[in-house]
Amino acid sequence: MMGELADHRVAVFDVDGTLLRGDCLWLAARRSKGLVGQLLAAFSCLPWLIGWQLRLVSTGRFKQQTITAFGICDAVNRAEAQGRANWLLPALQAKLKPEALQRLRWHQQRGDRVLLCSASPRLLLQPLADWLGVELLCTELERVQGHWKPRLASPNCKGPEKVRRLEQHLGPLERFVIEAYGDSEGDRDLLLIACFDHYRSFN
Repeated sequence: MMGELADHRVAVFDVDGTLLRGDCLWLAARRSKGLVGQLLAAFSCLPWLIGWQLRLVSTGRFKQQTITAFGICDAVNRAEAQGRANWLLPALQAKLKPEALQRLRWHQQRGDRVLLCSASPRLLLQPLADWLGVELLCTELERVQGHWKPRLASPNCKGPEKVRRLEQHLGPLERFVIEAYGDSEGDRDLLLIACFDHYRSFN
């Protein structure tokens, strides 16, 4: 009976602001260009930022423009070509919240199935997921002939989309004892379907 229960226990962690301090997309943006390039990219994103704040531009569209302006795909493609696919991993590891990492490892030691569910894109998070030894659900970008393109290949993995992706990945969620961790309105739907929900808490 205990083995059967373990097979149906799932822990789901949001990443930005929950597992990590800050946002991995902005962390990558600061490392993709020099200071002058960052300033020019930030300036070009300003109209999109205003439109997003006024809810005239979707979060996914704003994210796509940010990835384009800061050349994040180009930076990752260059790193992969040089055999440095984990170029952002040390920075992400440095941003891990100790209490969040401790809780994630606790779930793993207990035999739970552990997933990251994030609005950030795979090209940034897959090395972290591999290092943690967990599954990853996230926003997908196009990949053409082995090169990342700054175009969304899936809906932005936020809000109801997190639940949809989780169900698509696991099957009917009623079969699982889900423990979910989040920190923002974008995690609300995920927390609502969890048997045990943790909002900005790891107790």
